[in-house]
Amino acid sequence: MDEFKKTMRRRQILLVAGLLFACSGVLLSRSYIRQPVASEFSEGFIGGFQFGILLGLLSFLIFFLIRNVLAMRNPDRLRKLYIAETDERIQFIKQKSGSEGLNIITYGLAVGSAIAGNINETVFFTLLGACLFVVSVRGLLKVYCRIKY
Repeated sequence: MDEFKKTMRRRQILLVAGLLFACSGVLLSRSYIRQPVASEFSEGFIGGFQFGILLGLLSFLIFFLIRNVLAMRNPDRLRKLYIAETDERIQFIKQKSGSEGLNIITYGLAVGSAIAGNINETVFFTLLGACLFVVSVRGLLKVYCRIKY
């Protein structure tokens, strides 16, 4: 359990760093490198997408940070979190559905589309479409693996 506590502390440090990064992203989301966009709809959609991605990231980071802090203070919560993380069935389903690799691809496409929104409208919508496709495939694989295994 001590090893798991060390892992939780490392995660808390990464979560705080992610919070600082996301906060700076919210503050700088309307940068000065913004290129002119063809339509007013696209301008609003891209701005809303960027703000939504950053707000969602902030929400998830705050949730996980609070969950980890509360778990570190309460041994019962820490034990439940440890059991949930080391559950072999869930690990097997993640492995079979390729969850880890698809997570990296999804996050990369989402961040890439948010950044591309400042540069080129066509690239933004292309990356957003690819991101939505990967998310839907990931969801279908997860449902399929939960039913099959």
